[in-house]
Amino acid sequence: MTAASTADGSFEQAPPEPAGILASALVRRALERFSGTLRVEGGQDGTVTMRDGLIIAASTPASPGPESLLLRSGRISDDQWTEAFATAAPAGRLPAELVDRELLGSAGLQVITQVAVMDAVFAMALCGVQTCTARPAGEDDLAPLLPSEPGIDVDRLLRETRRRLATAAEWRSLGLTFHTRPQPVHDVEDPPVNEARAEVLARVNGRRTVRDIAFVLGRGIFSVMNDLAVLAQGGLVDLHR
Repeated sequence: MTAASTADGSFEQAPPEPAGILASALVRRALERFSGTLRVEGGQDGTVTMRDGLIIAASTPASPGPESLLLRSGRISDDQWTEAFATAAPAGRLPAELVDRELLGSAGLQVITQVAVMDAVFAMALCGVQTCTARPAGEDDLAPLLPSEPGIDVDRLLRETRRRLATAAEWRSLGLTFHTRPQPVHDVEDPPVNEARAEVLARVNGRRTVRDIAFVLGRGIFSVMNDLAVLAQGGLVDLHR
């Protein structure tokens, strides 16, 4: 495993090979139809929750989870979330409650939970995985609040993660990494960008990292990085300061 210098002079671990520790653990547990949690440790720690060999949740402080994706983006208000949570979370039926209250459709909920899983695994892999420890499900384990149903196939998840890692490796030549603090280019007036990229651009201030911007907007890390790459190529942000 090699390391490369980032824009701020620190070092970030290069993306792992497709047959890395996390990928190997996921493939093995899928074949075993494992139910339980994989504890991931590395540049960014986290967990991956599996049921019968399928992935139903993934969580890391490195990327927004489904709650953040819903609340920070404004899809659901804080009050709406609090009411639904109080009513349904103790009984483990929060997803159904959100749909029953027409705060989300079932398809929309599926998209949000899959985005959260894909993004969390990408973020952990991007920052480097050192160990991956399996803990089988126990009777007292709490189920994820918003699981991705009916579960994500490991092969599909790994294909998407590899694609994202390959794209992120190309972004490194722009100076774009997980820890980059993009700087706005102030001499550009009324830049021709779509609404999503305009929202990213509005949060660029030279202090926020890629992760910070993702959490502020309630968007996935990969999505924000993609928009920052386009903005940098268009001369609207500086990734090298």
